[in-house]
Amino acid sequence: MEQESAAKVSGNEWSFSAFLGEFFSSPLNVVLSLICAYLIYRLLKRNSSDDNEEYEVIKIPPPLPKHDMTLEELRNYDGKGEDGRICIGVNGKVYDCSKGRKFYGPDGPYAAFAGRDATRALADFDVSAVKDEWDDNLDLTPSQKASVQEWEMQFSERYELVGRLVKELKDDSDSEKKDSEASDKVGEEQKDQ
Repeated sequence: MEQESAAKVSGNEWSFSAFLGEFFSSPLNVVLSLICAYLIYRLLKRNSSDDNEEYEVIKIPPPLPKHDMTLEELRNYDGKGEDGRICIGVNGKVYDCSKGRKFYGPDGPYAAFAGRDATRALADFDVSAVKDEWDDNLDLTPSQKASVQEWEMQFSERYELVGRLVKELKDDSDSEKKDSEASDKVGEEQKDQ
């Protein structure tokens, strides 16, 4: 019985050596094997380097008290301030987008939106369409309005609503109440369209 198992082992060794002989006899086999080994090495190296990366810890500032903002006040929240807060105006509303710093922060792809009314830019799908002056957006087409409403919905799901974006603040509480009612009506009309 020992002789049979020894014969099997030597038979396996012969099979392995035959395999190696066959493998190295073809240059194509060697080249393909080297390519596979290189790809596996790169894959493993990439995964291990991801584990060693240091991640930047982003501190999200405490929530802003709910209040209406003018464009001038909104510009203070561009992510470059001491607390790093980012607010963006969308369709007459202001959202605190500080937790989206990766997108809207000073180095983000949508940094132009930070501290600004992004309605026109979102309607046109053009980051450079952000304006520094008041824009009532009355000339938007129905498809642009629909696009802005979709963006507004996404912002409302992801970020905290701070308040309304207004042309100027009113001191009289009665006029604020009327403005609030008017903006609610405008919001309802926009939803109906």
